[in-house]
This record gives sequence, structure tokens and C-alpha cells, in this order.
Amino acid sequence: MRTITLLTDFGTGDYYVGAIKGTLLRLAPEARIVDLSHDLPPGDVETAAFVLAAAAPAFPAGTVHLAVVDPGVGSARHRLVLSAHGQRFVAPDNGLLTHLLAAGTVHAVARDDLDLPAPGETFHGRDRFAPVAAALAGGLDPATLGPEITDALRLPIPAPRCEGEVAIGRVAHIDRFGNLVTDLPSGWLPAGRAFTLTCGDLVVVRRARWYEEIPAGEPAAVPGSLGTLELSLRDDSLAARSGALRGTEVRLRLG
Repeated sequence: MRTITLLTDFGTGDYYVGAIKGTLLRLAPEARIVDLSHDLPPGDVETAAFVLAAAAPAFPAGTVHLAVVDPGVGSARHRLVLSAHGQRFVAPDNGLLTHLLAAGTVHAVARDDLDLPAPGETFHGRDRFAPVAAALAGGLDPATLGPEITDALRLPIPAPRCEGEVAIGRVAHIDRFGNLVTDLPSGWLPAGRAFTLTCGDLVVVRRARWYEEIPAGEPAAVPGSLGTLELSLRDDSLAARSGALRGTEVRLRLG
């Protein structure tokens, strides 16, 4: 039994998620459907790209990930299938696969025989993407869907870097608790070394191993579950307190 995960910005108050799940179950009745999230900010492709890349490694080989955050629905943008880490990823060509592209091969879907009859062009998640995911869950070879491409759209996200004695990164994600998840590898902050970390107007000089260890009211750098540094406040939202946003530059200086 194959697993199909579903990641969207549709929320749960409308019929959209249910309609996609129904389509998947009708076309792939043996599939197990797992929700990654449906609470993403509407149209926020960068958050979707982060969440997909963060969650996918937890799933076994053979999993099919269907990700539909698609502000360009109905347009001429491609449908993509990425094969990476023994898994398949189905998504629009809008940067949603940015963090995963380097790990695999991409095919642009050129077949319309899998498409469902539809009264309009506003629900490709149900009518165009779900049938592809169902076919892949049934064992379809991605190479039969269309040509392999190497120019899938990538979001313009800079990689963390070092300039002299300063490591420079960014806030890659803000979770629902208000933690600032950076892209700086945790290993760039060796244990026992004094440091100063700045994020906009925020200055952090304390580290902690977990959230409960953070002194009340004082921000700290914590090694996060994705292998990067998180900036956190105990029992409070550091994002709200600091005003930092996704993309805010983060600078780390040792000593």
C-alpha cells in the first residue's frame, strides 16, 4: 500500500481538501493518505517549499507527495514530477520543489489522458495533479509522463555563507510558536564558544539545548530538529517580540 501525502494552502473550511482526497481514493483505492498541512498562508510558495522539504525525510521510500500551493492555477505553468530519495513529488513549476531539486530528476507532465473532465480551470489540484499522484502511487514510471527537464523554477533563496569571521544566513521559517528557524547549520556554533548572533535589531548571546532551558524573557539560540539554529523565547513568540520576518538576515560571530 503506497502512501500519498497532501500539502495545500486550502484550509479545512472549504470542500477543496475533501475533493482531492476523494479523487485520490477513487483513482488509487489502496492508497493511504496523510495530511502534511493545509494551514499554509494562501499562495505562500516559499513556506510550502520549506514544509515539504522538512517533512519528506520522515516518510518511507515509495511515498508520493502531492503539493498544491498554486497561485498560477489555470495558467501555462508546468506540472512537475520529481523523483528523489526514493520518493515522488508532484507539484506545480513555481518553486515549490526548490529545496529538493538538486537531489533527483524532474519530468514535466505532458500527458492529458490522465486529466479529469472539469467544468473550469480553477481546481487543478483535483483535476490535474491528483490523477498524476494516483497514477504514481499505482506504480507508473515518471519517465512515461513527459520529458526530463533541468530548468525547473527555483526560488531565489541565498545559501548561508561565511564572510571572514562572520557567518551570514537568514530566517528560513517562522513556526507557529514564533521560533525563528534559521538556515545556519547548528555545527557552525561550536559548543562552549562565546558568540554574538544578530537578527535585525535582535541580539542573542545565550545558547540552550532545549526550550525549557531558556531563561524566561531572554532569547537563546537552540540547535533545532532540522540541524539548523533556531532563535527562541521560552513560552513566548520571539517573532512577535522581535519583529523579525522570514528572510531577515542573521549574522553569527564567534568570540
